[in-house]
Amino acid sequence: MILTVIPYFVLGTVFGAFLKVYLKPKFADKYLSRGTSSVISATILGALLPGCACATMPMAEGIKEKGARLGAITAFIMVSPLLSPQTVVLTYAMLGWKFTIARVLLSLCGAIILGIMFNYFERSKVKGFMLTNGPTKEVCESCPDCETQKIGYWKCFIDITKELSKYFILGMFIASLLSALIPHDAIPKYIGSSGPFAYLAAVLVGIPVYICEGEEIPLTAALLKLGLGGGPAFSFLLGAVGTCIPTMIMAQRIIGRRPVLVYIIYWFAFAIISGLLFSLFF
Repeated sequence: MILTVIPYFVLGTVFGAFLKVYLKPKFADKYLSRGTSSVISATILGALLPGCACATMPMAEGIKEKGARLGAITAFIMVSPLLSPQTVVLTYAMLGWKFTIARVLLSLCGAIILGIMFNYFERSKVKGFMLTNGPTKEVCESCPDCETQKIGYWKCFIDITKELSKYFILGMFIASLLSALIPHDAIPKYIGSSGPFAYLAAVLVGIPVYICEGEEIPLTAALLKLGLGGGPAFSFLLGAVGTCIPTMIMAQRIIGRRPVLVYIIYWFAFAIISGLLFSLFF
């Protein structure tokens, strides 16, 4: 599993270090640290950058160090694995236009709503929802003493790797353990036979087990062939790839424990509600 995911993690670290060193402070202040507009900007940025859930974390660390708001960082973390360009194309190729449109619309809306909610918590100074590091708004790109200008690219790359690699390895260990213990037929067995509880079963099975980006699409197609309804299948599609144990372990380092707990609860609700909406309108 580590061999499969490590290239994405390294690629994410490359992008994260680039953002930390070369992203202009004025740009970050204008687009990533100003209320609702920062959430929308971060959501669009996350949707355009290629990367799985694990690759998203180093990039999130990079924009955090530039002073991005909590809501913007969280929206970026949520939407990036859901809407990378190659994933959207593959969804259309294997599942059709209904799944593709629903995936794009609901993922964007879900990330923006979560980001706005977290920005509100941060602005209201709710305990645990205030970021403790990152540059202040007084930092400007013309300042010769800015810390980020003194730090070279490779030092940033090494720093991010050191910060997140231990969480990455721990998460991979737990995810591998679960993958080894859970029978291979668990997904079709427990989701396909759960009737009215298929939405809940889809999320409970999909979220804890690590599924690499893109793998959720053929799994969803297989569930549909087994007779699972479109709504529960859509819940599995979103729940299986958007978050996982390695992602959540690394996210604690970036946004904190309480935001991660709320994030997980929100994700369960988001995946189930998205499936229900898909059943109603698609």
